[in-house]
Amino acid sequence: MEIRPLRDEDVPVVVDLLSRADDTRLLTPESVQHERRTRPERARALDVVADADGCVVACGFAGLNTWTSEPGTAWAFVTVASERRREGIGSAVGDVLIEHLGSIGARKATSFIRQTDEGERWAGKRGWSRVLTGPLIAVDPRGVPEPELPEGFRCVAMSELTPQDLYEPVCEAALDEPSATRNDAIGLDDFVREWDDPIFDPGASGAVVHDGKVVAFSFMRVAGARGQHGFTGCVRAFRGRGLATAAKRYALRAAAGRGVTRVTTSNAEENAAMRAINRRLGFEPIGEHVILARELA
Repeated sequence: MEIRPLRDEDVPVVVDLLSRADDTRLLTPESVQHERRTRPERARALDVVADADGCVVACGFAGLNTWTSEPGTAWAFVTVASERRREGIGSAVGDVLIEHLGSIGARKATSFIRQTDEGERWAGKRGWSRVLTGPLIAVDPRGVPEPELPEGFRCVAMSELTPQDLYEPVCEAALDEPSATRNDAIGLDDFVREWDDPIFDPGASGAVVHDGKVVAFSFMRVAGARGQHGFTGCVRAFRGRGLATAAKRYALRAAAGRGVTRVTTSNAEENAAMRAINRRLGFEPIGEHVILARELA
């Protein structure tokens, strides 16, 4: 077995590997290639695969977190094909990633995974521990009702807006999002890069506008009949008026109009307000996502 850098020709196989490990993950070869080709240099990222006789059986990714001001904060994760587990492949890939993070000055790493007892036991033996959990949920958007808004507010598709229209509201709302690291340094370049993701669908993403400014939003990624909610939030001055719910309803109905029959998302246990919104919209639990962390130095 050889651990080597990920190549362009590996990407379809890696997408399949990641999707089989977590069928709620919404990826396409085009979206993965976009992320790889536009990733900022300051992330110092490393993408590797485990190649066994010409067959990719595992993949690993690691780099510095560019969305926070906390120095030395990084991320990493490993996925191994189910039929090749318990052979030491994941440990070998993980060691390469940890060594890379140490070489670029990382002090702490986090990893976002779909919870399985096997996965958590594996991670726990290697120094990782839980820092955040949240329900993984799904809904058929075709039954979601139309948004309701107070007078003076309106819902629009993000396709009518620019990334600059959304940037400041997203940065403000992100400061209050439960997270293993504080999202206080999201650069406009990073935000535009996410906006340009081939499966981000601005036509199926909703924003609430008041006096010409975005005050709430809900992002949606779409691939075929599947959708995945991205970040949903509301600026502080307008919370408590049902605006985030309206944005989510707009996005879910727009996704249904695209032919989407299943939308998945997750949110932290600590985010009681968003969990309540999702329950009212009909989301049902299908699993759990976990954020793990490990000190590196």
